[in-house]
Amino acid sequence: MAIVTGFSDAMVRSLAGVVDFYCWRGIPVARLWPRKTTIPPSAAMLAARRAFIQSRIDLRLVQGYARLAWSVSSVGKRKAWLDYFTLIFMRTWRNFKKFPPVITDFFLFKE
Repeated sequence: MAIVTGFSDAMVRSLAGVVDFYCWRGIPVARLWPRKTTIPPSAAMLAARRAFIQSRIDLRLVQGYARLAWSVSSVGKRKAWLDYFTLIFMRTWRNFKKFPPVITDFFLFKE
């Protein structure tokens, strides 16, 4: 990643597919596009990929107060709540080899 002073549309078009231009925390940067590997993924990599896809599917199910609780819990932290959700999901899958249960929503009752 390289910090650049700025980039124009002509510069972006001329280097399309070779260099990726974007703003990172408000700073214009450029980096080379990642190269795709020719090595086929291992069984462990495919399993991790399936677990990550399942985490995205489960993330769509989180609604209402559960989503609010996740977002409030990450206020003032370096990572977003989506990152913490994924981290907990993937660590649980790695340690126990099964998908963790996900709270999709809950209701608050006044007594």
